[in-house]
Amino acid sequence: MRRCAVKLGMSTILLGLVVGTGCSGTTASASSCTGDGAAPGVTRDEVRLGLLYPDSGRLAEAFPGLRAGVDARLGEVNATGGIQGRKIVYEWRDDAGTAEGNLSGARELVDQRGAFGVLEFTAAATGSAKYLADRRIPTVGLAAEDVWTKYGNMFSFASTLAAPVDTYGRFVKERGGTSAFLLRSAMSAGVSGAALRIGQSLQALGVDVVGSFAYTSGADTVVTMITPADLPPVLRAIRELGGSPKVVLSLNGYDHSLLRRHGPDLAGVLVPVFYRPFEAGGAPIQHYLDAMARYSPQTDDAEQEFGLIGYINTDLFLRGLQAAGPCPTRQSFLAGMRTLTRYDAGGLIQPTNVAPPVADSRPASR
Repeated sequence: MRRCAVKLGMSTILLGLVVGTGCSGTTASASSCTGDGAAPGVTRDEVRLGLLYPDSGRLAEAFPGLRAGVDARLGEVNATGGIQGRKIVYEWRDDAGTAEGNLSGARELVDQRGAFGVLEFTAAATGSAKYLADRRIPTVGLAAEDVWTKYGNMFSFASTLAAPVDTYGRFVKERGGTSAFLLRSAMSAGVSGAALRIGQSLQALGVDVVGSFAYTSGADTVVTMITPADLPPVLRAIRELGGSPKVVLSLNGYDHSLLRRHGPDLAGVLVPVFYRPFEAGGAPIQHYLDAMARYSPQTDDAEQEFGLIGYINTDLFLRGLQAAGPCPTRQSFLAGMRTLTRYDAGGLIQPTNVAPPVADSRPASR
């Protein structure tokens, strides 16, 4: 398995990070933010977040390490005084990877538990997106669905959906691919929309999409949007059917432990990454690994994509919270996020403007 850089616009996403402690700090004015005028989830001593992700259901195995990444970044910032003197805490809900579970979890976290904002790592974010957008709830997480490009309260450090329409097609074409089998699981309506975009990208460069469910042995390219654990047996089955693709592009599965267990089956697989790869090493990667070892010691292997994705997006939320000022409101958070035009997660990613590509002028709740 190899990781590959993907170009978004004019920038090559081979990111780099030393996640710094610049988000921390204590302020004497924190007490003035409490009382009737305080934002939901904000007290003198803490800011309360919600976390949504699939801990059960068919998507659960696709998201290992996410909470470990979140815990590691929050552990760091809380050890240095939190944000504006407030500790950052969270409650989590399992959305089971379904739209219904996602909406139910979001309602409970926001309406019943009073979360200031939401960290969301799922392929079912479509379920709660409108609910969260209507209330202008700060939402940061994994942009795996089209809905992340629709609302101005949703932020992520990177999105495969933000790439120019020909990005994946150009990548496959340059490697000799002419016909592609696009393999996806029925994970959610949002992921189905993302799969459609990938197909359009291939076709834009003249790569014919010959199927998406029943493998056609004549395809010289396989593009997968399935859980990492499913990838080795699927590729093995394709080869047993006589397939010998020139290009195998998997949109996830960058996991060193997976490679150690299934190396022969994954030989030649290419995985696009939007952050500094572990193989690059250096201070940014070492900082992340140290944080995981210190604050998420239960993690068997920190060198896997979802741990790093959870870590970076949590850092992004912290940067927005810092930018919101000493008396943060949901409105000031959203405004603060739009000032992060060169966010680099302390070096783990290439400097990027994280503001959503939409203009949503609805007023935010506190």
